[in-house]
Amino acid sequence: MKLKKITYKLFMITSLILFSFAILIYLTIYFFLPTFYEKYKTNELQAGLQETLEKSKYLTLQEAEPFLNQYAKNNNAILYIQSENGTRVYPFSLFTKESVTIEKLSDIRSKDSYSIYQEVQFQDVTYNLHIQATLQPIDEASKVLVLFLPYISMIVIIIGIGSAYLYSRLITRPILYINQGAQKMANLDFSEKIEVRSNDELGELSNSLNDMSINLQQTMFDLQKTNHQLKSDIEKEKEIETKRREFFATVAHELKTPLTVIKGYVEGMMYNIGPYQDRDKYLKKNYQMVEKMENLVREILSLSKLEPNKLKPKLEEVNLSELIYTITKNLDFFAKQKNIQIIQQIDSHLFVSTDGNLLEKACKNIIHNAIMYSPFDEKVYIQLTQNSQQSDIQFQVINTGVQINEEDIQQVFQPFYRVEKSRNRNTGGSGLGLYIVKQIFAALSITYTMNNIEQSVQFSATIPPIIKK
Repeated sequence: MKLKKITYKLFMITSLILFSFAILIYLTIYFFLPTFYEKYKTNELQAGLQETLEKSKYLTLQEAEPFLNQYAKNNNAILYIQSENGTRVYPFSLFTKESVTIEKLSDIRSKDSYSIYQEVQFQDVTYNLHIQATLQPIDEASKVLVLFLPYISMIVIIIGIGSAYLYSRLITRPILYINQGAQKMANLDFSEKIEVRSNDELGELSNSLNDMSINLQQTMFDLQKTNHQLKSDIEKEKEIETKRREFFATVAHELKTPLTVIKGYVEGMMYNIGPYQDRDKYLKKNYQMVEKMENLVREILSLSKLEPNKLKPKLEEVNLSELIYTITKNLDFFAKQKNIQIIQQIDSHLFVSTDGNLLEKACKNIIHNAIMYSPFDEKVYIQLTQNSQQSDIQFQVINTGVQINEEDIQQVFQPFYRVEKSRNRNTGGSGLGLYIVKQIFAALSITYTMNNIEQSVQFSATIPPIIKK
């Protein structure tokens, strides 16, 4: 048993207190009992004598004899009465009975005794009263206490140690139990509750610790959740920042190349170098490059408005069927240039609650890409249907005669990514069209996929009729 344990401390303190009280009581009895007994005995002798004398005033000596005998018997005393000339008049059989002898009187006087000499008034005469009472029994009692000390000590030790042990165990058991529970809580182990069924402070302490455990557990859960969310937000912010830097680096590269070309054209025309003397031709090329750069800047500005933290769709009821018809009609010019046949399968009167401008921009980019990246004399299928069992609307665009490598399909929705590796402006766009589609569909809660089918590329989107903000 470790010295620091509260059970051991309480056991030692309780044992010490019990032994101290036992020793104090024993010493008190041993030293103060004789004095107390002597005072008690003398008071009893005095009180009994006064009562006897009061009764004797109206009696003769012979009539008062029973009271005198009773007083001597009750107080274990020897008394005798003398006349004024010294003659013994009581007891009457003093010299005939063995119970009262001169030798016995002298023997009592030689030991610890209490003596009273007083005049006593009887009905017809006054005598001198002599009383002798022994105090020896209290001395014998003190000696017996000394002889009985080993037995008393043994009893006190057994009772004291047993009582102290039981008392310390009874008091400290709930405290040790609460301490074990508190240590588990300190180690963030909240699997067990502290159950102390009592109506005292220990019960209140266990209830308070349980409440603290619940509150601490909930607080830790909230902190972990908040910390996880914070880490997720930080990771997202880092990812967004990384993408933003990559985006601006790509933008700088996309603008630097045409600017360098324009600068070369202008310098050649300024110094009339070789073919650059034909200024009209190169001014036209410069103008075309500037237009493409302007379109690129316009798309970049559009992207800045489509960032998730800035994009707030304005919901309205949109006739999706009419919207797709209009987009297809406006892009028919590009299809005729490549002799591409557009085949439509559009259910009528399909309405959705969404941002019409954003959805139009996304669908236009999808159909335009299908036309621009299809070979000559191919077909583009546009389907808009609604399943009778489901309220979602299915939007599909299929362009034939072409397929995309699987590794490219995973990247085509990234900014400035183009399947055409030469990055020739004459054979490809800016690389932002499908990225814009991705941003808009994410804002409008529209799911989409792109995959290869038989000698074709299929784009599918699921549009809910009610778009959540």
